[in-house]
Amino acid sequence: MKSRVIVVGGGAWGLPAALQLQDRGFAVTLLERFEPGAPYASNGGSSRLWRLADTQVWRSRAMLGTLGAMERLSERLDEPVFRHTGLLWRDDISLPRTAEGLDSIGQRYERIAAEDVGDCFPGLRPDGRDALLVEQAGVVFPDRLLQGALAAFLAAGGDYRPRTRVMSVSPGADWAEVTLEDGSTVSGDQVLITAGPGTRELLSGLELAVPLKPYIEQVVHLGDPDATPPAPDLPALVDCPLGETPGIYAMPDLRRGYKVGLDVPLRALAGATLGDDLDRSEDSGRTEIIRARIERDIRSITPRVLGVQVCTWTDSGDGDFVVGRTHPSVVLACGDSGEGFKYAAFMGEYLADLVEGGQGDDEFQQHWDPRRFGNRSTPREAFDAVGRH
Repeated sequence: MKSRVIVVGGGAWGLPAALQLQDRGFAVTLLERFEPGAPYASNGGSSRLWRLADTQVWRSRAMLGTLGAMERLSERLDEPVFRHTGLLWRDDISLPRTAEGLDSIGQRYERIAAEDVGDCFPGLRPDGRDALLVEQAGVVFPDRLLQGALAAFLAAGGDYRPRTRVMSVSPGADWAEVTLEDGSTVSGDQVLITAGPGTRELLSGLELAVPLKPYIEQVVHLGDPDATPPAPDLPALVDCPLGETPGIYAMPDLRRGYKVGLDVPLRALAGATLGDDLDRSEDSGRTEIIRARIERDIRSITPRVLGVQVCTWTDSGDGDFVVGRTHPSVVLACGDSGEGFKYAAFMGEYLADLVEGGQGDDEFQQHWDPRRFGNRSTPREAFDAVGRH
């Protein structure tokens, strides 16, 4: 008889993990409060930034693992889930550490002098800071990844239950019980919790303290609606903070124009959990700030708003993931810190390994151990700006 695994949350980590587990012979039930691409979920949109560049060597090594995993997932789904675009990382503080991380994993990059940034990124305004041009970086396609993974999961015999809200998880020695909003229960030999911003409300049943703080983020697509594509096929961009000016992250989206986010959350979710805080309204002031920033700094892009997306991300309390086994029957994965889709394919494999009884990578688990916070459950007030982790 096949072991039954309950996966709570069908987003960037839960869906690929459910597919991996189903492929490995488990009987998987996937419980999702919304559905892939739903406006209240944290997993919508057609593009997310993927990069190998980071300021910490161990993180660079983890990011290197995402490349092979995305290639394997693309092969499994019979369509690419990412695209290489290159990445320009500009900063006055983090460049040496970022270069060290890339060197440690054998990844090529080019040092670009401040006055030459416009040569490799047409239209980018020099601001006195040098940059690194990273060859192995680009864009993940969230909609394609999630829709493809779900279709493959169902075709493999997986049990998918959308619009199903989980209220609690009760672990036992060799089984765990999941209680749903209607009072019914589902049991499994193992439960994998990948509930994103909804994780905090499930922790009491695990008797576990994790300082999580979910945020609302807003991104803007810009370009010329009469052009095909609407914006030039530029590299992705990480423009780190400069003094009091916040950083931006940006990427090409050939369908919807150049996508840009300000590296400052729009607001925190009420009560530090998803709960019933489902307001995903656009903030017109934030939209104008981003539009004006692009008009000033990237002159090759028509500064016309083509669309706005509002979604969530969850800070872990120290900026690192919370990934690991918490009980003999429970594996927890949360605290994406805005990097969920960078690691989607990687986490599908990594979490499936943990559910199967693996210990995970020793170095990664030093940073990701779910019990590293002790009894501390109060979220931190600040978060790590890009390039400042």
